[in-house]
Amino acid sequence: MRRRKPLFEIIKMGWLFVCFAIGLAHFNALQHAGADMAGFLEKMTMVTFPAGYLAVYLLKAIIWFFPAAGGDEVTRSYYFALTLWVLMTSLGYFQWFYLFPKILRKFKILKN
Repeated sequence: MRRRKPLFEIIKMGWLFVCFAIGLAHFNALQHAGADMAGFLEKMTMVTFPAGYLAVYLLKAIIWFFPAAGGDEVTRSYYFALTLWVLMTSLGYFQWFYLFPKILRKFKILKN
């Protein structure tokens, strides 16, 4: 059984804490105005770069195909932000803690 390094686990937990803190700060504000959404997107993109861009464009494509989804503007904005946060966190986690270490192991930069 392979045991992971404690430093890797600490980094992973710290990254997840930052993602959850960004999400909680945004959703606790109860304001989903354009400026607030821009700040949310900036922070999440910094944490999940470059996979975060994929989530933004994927969600924009879905909205382009279904423009009347959701109710009023506030409800759509809330669900857009929530879906975007889940997508960005998931893709960022996959990128940083599965794909990136696998690539490093393949090129023998990181030991097993």
